[in-house]
Amino acid sequence: MLEFPLDISPFRRLISLKEVSSTMDVAFKLAKLGERNMVILADSQWAGRGKDYRPWFSDETSLSFSVIIDGRSLKNRQLITLLASVIVRKGIISHLAVPISLKWPNDIIFDGKKLGGVLGENFEDFVIIGIGINVNTVDFPPYLSNAISLRRILGREIDRMELLFSIIREFSINFDLFIDGSELLIKEWKKACCMLGERVKFRSYNNILEGIVTDVSNDGALVVVTNGRRKKIYSTDELILEENLRTIWR
Repeated sequence: MLEFPLDISPFRRLISLKEVSSTMDVAFKLAKLGERNMVILADSQWAGRGKDYRPWFSDETSLSFSVIIDGRSLKNRQLITLLASVIVRKGIISHLAVPISLKWPNDIIFDGKKLGGVLGENFEDFVIIGIGINVNTVDFPPYLSNAISLRRILGREIDRMELLFSIIREFSINFDLFIDGSELLIKEWKKACCMLGERVKFRSYNNILEGIVTDVSNDGALVVVTNGRRKKIYSTDELILEENLRTIWR
């Protein structure tokens, strides 16, 4: 384990590990010991996870890290995943100028393929945000046929630490907006969303419904117009995107 001081407000320390089960697991243990405003980085994870504890592919070619943030002043905890996704997108674009979009609720997308993901978890007085980005991966496992990496996009190897610090700096620049649950970040998320106008099918209370995605509400729900009515879909629902007939569990 390596530990470095950080002078990028609000973060004070960076811990770098070789291999862990999950940076979110490590972050949780440290947070329970009282640590706050810390970044936990790992070269690889053998039990990385995404939404609803789905396995997340992560090796030394990926950028996998979590941040611990004091949650006592957060105003809209239900929005932390959406807001953090906007900040991560800013960090990637400012460093590499890659035109990426966002898919509700937590995917980072390039040209319809998954580049990464963001996962926020709320606890009593702190939050943990886990971030995974496919950076230098060339060959993905067969079951990840819809994944893409920055190296594939740009045709060259990317310095993972430079990208990490670009994202951390964006957290610093936008931290007050993040804490306040700012509508400015929600508006940016909507502009970056690749789902607006998409026809989707979804299951709600054991019924299969169909509609058009028209918005994301200020409480983080996906808004779908179905049979002339607006329906809010929250993260416990199941969506089936007609464009690729894949089921997305959130």
